[in-house]
Amino acid sequence: MTVTAELTVLVPRGTDGTLTTAARRVLTKIESVRTVHDVAHAGFRPRATDIAVDVVAELTVAEARDREAIAVALGNGFGVRAVTVTAVEADR
Repeated sequence: MTVTAELTVLVPRGTDGTLTTAARRVLTKIESVRTVHDVAHAGFRPRATDIAVDVVAELTVAEARDREAIAVALGNGFGVRAVTVTAVEADR
């Protein structure tokens, strides 16, 4: 399934590259994510030891029953703090 989701992910301070690249790395490590197609930076908030990065991402994920199940699976990823699934499309 291909999904579009709004997520907040935590990236370490001093990470290499851009915040968008760092957020992409966090997303690729989520167990249910098969492919990260696109990540758009939507904002950030510096914190004591990391940076909370808001992104809109298009992802291919493992099969799930519904939006809520997809959001839970994404939210179980390390460093993921908030998830709103905005679109779901079955793979053809």
